[in-house]
Amino acid sequence: VRETLALLMAYMQRQCVLERLSRHIILDALTTGCIWCLTVLAAGAGTLVDADAHFPDPRAWGYFFLIVFVVSFSALWTHCMLYLCRALSTVVDRFCSSLAEGPDIAQAMEQWNILQAVLLKASGSIEWSFIAMLVAMAFAFPLLLTDYLTLGARWAALPPLIPVMLIISLFVRAFFVAASITDKCVRVPALVNSLSFGANTQRRRQLLVEYIRCSGAGFYICDIRFSTGMALRFVYMWSIIAFGLATKFVSGVSS
Repeated sequence: VRETLALLMAYMQRQCVLERLSRHIILDALTTGCIWCLTVLAAGAGTLVDADAHFPDPRAWGYFFLIVFVVSFSALWTHCMLYLCRALSTVVDRFCSSLAEGPDIAQAMEQWNILQAVLLKASGSIEWSFIAMLVAMAFAFPLLLTDYLTLGARWAALPPLIPVMLIISLFVRAFFVAASITDKCVRVPALVNSLSFGANTQRRRQLLVEYIRCSGAGFYICDIRFSTGMALRFVYMWSIIAFGLATKFVSGVSS
């Protein structure tokens, strides 16, 4: 990951996109910080609000600090993933803007070749982190829904579950940012096809379009190109599975 980050930083510095990336990173950091604060407050309200003000329960405090540790680790982990994904998304945007400013077929083909290599290298270095995040979401969502139905499926049962819901929202946000990289790469051929590269360049432009389309650039997880459509299908599938498992569990407990 360190080598990938150094390579990505050098490439972004050459493309002059660090200033644009810093704005996205600041916004992501503020969003992650707000979610972290809300999660800690919700955890404190759920674990310490019933404790004695003068003699708090040590187990409640221990549970609270455990939640704070897990939330802090998850927020830092997710922010690192967001940083790399934002950087990859920014370099794709930079390629499109530079192509629109000064269309040059030979230079565009060379830049795209370097860009897809950077995308493949960066996504391969963090793919196991996304797999771990995917597994965490896959197990957390059914358990979250099961807890809600077990507690009575009412508004009073929501506060203890808010920390887990906020952590899942961080994971979902990181997944959709990563999926947007592939979506941007898929739309690049249409952009190239709409540009004018001068007289008698239609055939070369078509070759560039086919080269970009056949390159299959994007964000890969275990050699699978991850897109927004795939992320939506994953969320839809696990929503159905979680609801079915939770309903079966609650009906078994009640009987």
